[in-house]
Amino acid sequence: MQIKISADESYAVLGLEGAQLNSLVKDGKEYLWQGNPEFWAGQAPVCFPIVGVLPDGKAKAFGKDCNMKRHGIARINPFEIFETHKNSVTFIQKSSEETRTQFPFDYELKIKYTIIGDTVTNEYIITNTGDEKMPFVIGGHPAFNCPVDDDECFEDYKVVFDKPISMPCLRPDHNTGLVDVGKLYDVMKGRNILNLSHDLFEEKDALIFPNCKSKSATLIGKNGRGIRVDFQDMNNLIIWSAVGNAPFVALEPWTGISSCSDEDERLENKRGMTILNPDETVSFKYKITMI
Repeated sequence: MQIKISADESYAVLGLEGAQLNSLVKDGKEYLWQGNPEFWAGQAPVCFPIVGVLPDGKAKAFGKDCNMKRHGIARINPFEIFETHKNSVTFIQKSSEETRTQFPFDYELKIKYTIIGDTVTNEYIITNTGDEKMPFVIGGHPAFNCPVDDDECFEDYKVVFDKPISMPCLRPDHNTGLVDVGKLYDVMKGRNILNLSHDLFEEKDALIFPNCKSKSATLIGKNGRGIRVDFQDMNNLIIWSAVGNAPFVALEPWTGISSCSDEDERLENKRGMTILNPDETVSFKYKITMI
């Protein structure tokens, strides 16, 4: 099932499966990656209660066993429609017997999408519905067509941050998804522009910008089309494309990052964890603007 929300000539299509974006259109142009198993079948999964991977898919959370695959459980468990309007839709997922076998906590996750003009706001509202503390991270994983126009190529695009990036980035291992914090990659060298090439993602995996001082990143091509992601509530930005000259780039705002080499098995000790008390609710937002 899909739901369309619109504003003037721009619209977004959301799918009930995974409560994720399926389409972003402005002036008849599709900006969102449409999924292709030759490169990556996904589009914009929501990552919760982990982003990236756990070592061997396992961790302890306040002494309880967690067993989760890459990017957690939200994307692979059912959502329901909570509320719809012309320009917004809210999905809801509640913990179940199935989710508790992987993440042994009770929660309610609402995902709200609102379009105003050319901007879609993604809001994650998380409530601890259990009677004990709950650790989690959350993040978006939207991938965008690169190129957007037929007369462009991947190398015609760049990512422009709103501030220079002075810190080196981290990169997960291609095979395990784990991050060796002893290996730093100074790809920005104090600049705010990253010129894209497929070579960036062939030998190494994603670019992880932890504790990113910049809160806005724009993927823009030679024709002036692209998207801007504003992520005031998120501390980390991940830039990723699949191997094999994939024609997309993902800009992923996350509250945490994948498991790191200096971390122990306890989920609550991992970078960026939010710890919710019983009956506590918190929300995180980021915005996607079509240019």
